[in-house]
Amino acid sequence: MEDDSSKLINSIWSQELDLPPSCVEFCPAHPSYFLVGTYNLQKDDVEPLPEKKAEDNDDEANENAQAVKPKKTQSRNGSILVFRLQGGNSIVPIQAEPQPSALLDLHFNPNEGFQDICATVSSTATLAVFKFSPGPEDDKPLKHINTMDIASLSGGDISASEGSEILFLSVCWHPSQADTLAVTTNTGYVYLVHLPAWDKGWKLHPEPAITHTLEAWTVNLSPNLGITNSSSDVSFRIFSGGDDSKLRFGTVTWNPSEDFLSETVPAVEARGHDAGVTAILPLFFQDDGSEFLVTGSYDENIRLFSLVPYGRPKNLVEMGLGGGVWRLKLIDLDKTRNESYHWRARILASCMHTGSRVVNVLQTVDGEHQFRVLGRFEEHKSMNYGSDFHPGRKDKLTVVSTSFYDRLLCLWQLELS
Repeated sequence: MEDDSSKLINSIWSQELDLPPSCVEFCPAHPSYFLVGTYNLQKDDVEPLPEKKAEDNDDEANENAQAVKPKKTQSRNGSILVFRLQGGNSIVPIQAEPQPSALLDLHFNPNEGFQDICATVSSTATLAVFKFSPGPEDDKPLKHINTMDIASLSGGDISASEGSEILFLSVCWHPSQADTLAVTTNTGYVYLVHLPAWDKGWKLHPEPAITHTLEAWTVNLSPNLGITNSSSDVSFRIFSGGDDSKLRFGTVTWNPSEDFLSETVPAVEARGHDAGVTAILPLFFQDDGSEFLVTGSYDENIRLFSLVPYGRPKNLVEMGLGGGVWRLKLIDLDKTRNESYHWRARILASCMHTGSRVVNVLQTVDGEHQFRVLGRFEEHKSMNYGSDFHPGRKDKLTVVSTSFYDRLLCLWQLELS
């Protein structure tokens, strides 16, 4: 269980937003700035995301299990908000861009030279790309480049059937292929998308890379795994988490220019989650080819897995964080062995109805794996779906976190030793 001795953190700044925030991320190319995506649902419609862990048996939980399977077409909109961190202790609003659909996820491209490019996904299965270029005379630094829906992206191969709808739930850029990303849907699919240019030529491969039986909540990608048969082929590992309580992963080989996708290693399921898998964070490969991976779940637990090249993954350690673990963000990773540990990672977790946590995970010199909560931020009065940290000082963590129904944006800090 969670360590109650961890530091309880107070905010140094907070503000109520106009619309409920669903996601937030700092821009790596311009680290004083961050974006907030919002999700506005018309009254009398169902809620956009579950409020409790999926295994609860009360009436509210039963309703929540159907939250992204609406009985009617819903009316949603949203916005992208641009903020600047000022002086480390306050936040200044810069820009507000209304969006025709509600936003569920947004991420900046992690690849060098493209870190000012941001992708968003929405409640109408649209993928949008923006360029962020702040300047001294520019009051609207976020520039829209292009938007396409799933039908257009797939060349008409995928579209919602009558009386139903498709939502994009999450998006993830490839860590070393700047023109490649993955998206997930409420229909349980994980798709790969190729962006040969930012403004045109986008293509979604209509064959899912991974399939779940319920909503595919999250996706993440590992770097290239080595040389393939063709210089234009890319081989990498893809992870996904679903409301079916499954963590699934496999290795795929993809040639976007030839529209070729194959499974190099078929998808494997990791056992051990008691509810939907909502967050996935690959850490690093080991010398033997295995990989460490951290997951979050509606069952309120954070888990460390070891994934071997072949065979089932091993759940090394887990800990309850007191709330559904919706997002995970790596703060830092230290693989330098010392007298205290073989390796250590620090992680920022967005924990739905209990706020944000800063978590330490490590392997001791005795080979034991441990989780420990370093700090807790609990001023949010509703669902904490998004948190991120300023990619600056290493000794002091500066975090912005959000909560949905009370529409709160908070700034807080934690000293790191």
